[in-house]
Amino acid sequence: MKKIISVILILTMLFSVSSCKDTEEKATESAMCLDTIVTVTCYADTREKASEAAKAAISEVQRIELLLSAYIETSDIYKINQNGANTPVKVSVETLSVLAKALEFCEKTNGAFDITVKPLVELWNIKAENPQVPTDEQIGVALEKVDYKSVIIEDGYVRFLKEGMKIDLGGAAKGYAADKVFEVLKNHGIKNALIDLGGNIYAMGRSESDAPWKIGLQDPDKERGQHFYVMELSDKTCVTSGSYERYFEKDGKIYHHIIDPKTGYPADGNLLSVSVSGDSSFEADMLSTAIFVMGTEEFEKIKSNFNYDKYVVVTNNNGTSNHAVYEKQ
Repeated sequence: MKKIISVILILTMLFSVSSCKDTEEKATESAMCLDTIVTVTCYADTREKASEAAKAAISEVQRIELLLSAYIETSDIYKINQNGANTPVKVSVETLSVLAKALEFCEKTNGAFDITVKPLVELWNIKAENPQVPTDEQIGVALEKVDYKSVIIEDGYVRFLKEGMKIDLGGAAKGYAADKVFEVLKNHGIKNALIDLGGNIYAMGRSESDAPWKIGLQDPDKERGQHFYVMELSDKTCVTSGSYERYFEKDGKIYHHIIDPKTGYPADGNLLSVSVSGDSSFEADMLSTAIFVMGTEEFEKIKSNFNYDKYVVVTNNNGTSNHAVYEKQ
């Protein structure tokens, strides 16, 4: 059943983080990882147990960053990007698994999600102090290097079929990390916790009132902390992709960081944000990006291929923002 609600949306934020039960102790750990602030809050029968679990969670995110970052020279992804078109690169079994799953998603989304979009991301360089709009010729050259079908995995090695190709797991690594943190906390005996990887939320267990955690989606037209919709989660994830935080303006036009792998330009639909909830943060991360790029109309045609609970989109129609909630049937 599809529900349409007329309001506004954007960033995923924590709505409630009070203690889970009167008998439990809370511990929180934070660190800068995967280009975002990672915060893990755990609840346990002792503060020492909660603290130990939270620290282990942060260590897990740091481990994954060392494995999958495109910017750390010792990472598997960096090595592939440096050598992949010339020499097959031997990588870990874990990296192979992540890449195989991501490539499967590329195929299932018909390329709306594409892990080889990095040449375009580098060309646009949204994070630069003074970003510029590339020329059509520059975009055309970069587009020649974007093709997930030209990533070959064989016998534990990864190689590219085209020169200049590069992998960027920016639309997947945080989700994968959130899932791995969930596993780490379970192994530490944690039942109630909140995992926040800057837009990727995983809510474990239940809140202080023995109800699902409430995760607020930020209203883009209001100050941070004011929400337009609330996700209720228990051992579930919610991931948001949006155009509202990383962008620049040139000649009156807004250019954001979510690049359409087929056009080479920032996705040019009427979506401002997409939030996806479900069991896997890894899948929700990739799916939120894909829906943002392809739009809801195209996604509804292929939605049966994906595992999720619901997704919430914010649209901008002639300056008027609205949001819609799509429940998976």
